[in-house]
Amino acid sequence: MADGSFNKEGMSLRQYLRFVDEFREHLTLHHDIEEMHVFPKLAKKMPEFRANERHKKSHKLIHDGLDRVEAAVKGFREDNSSYNPVEMRAALDSFREPLYTHLAEEVCVY
Repeated sequence: MADGSFNKEGMSLRQYLRFVDEFREHLTLHHDIEEMHVFPKLAKKMPEFRANERHKKSHKLIHDGLDRVEAAVKGFREDNSSYNPVEMRAALDSFREPLYTHLAEEVCVY
């Protein structure tokens, strides 16, 4: 929807940016909960969940991209006329590969 097709879905730019930002916030909260509560329990029996292992590293890669999304959304909210679908798509794509890899790893581990 970054290409502007959010309009076809009945969303304004403001609504779309809120949708993207809520996704970013939810994914951040999900990872924070995993790192604070889930991983420590799993680490007791599964070494791959111990501190500084691949799951936390993959979260870091994902959140580097989410930081780009946050900055893009903030800029577009401040000036709606500056909305650039190419820039938004690039921000979203910046964490696609780490996210898909992370999800595949979770499926294999769990």
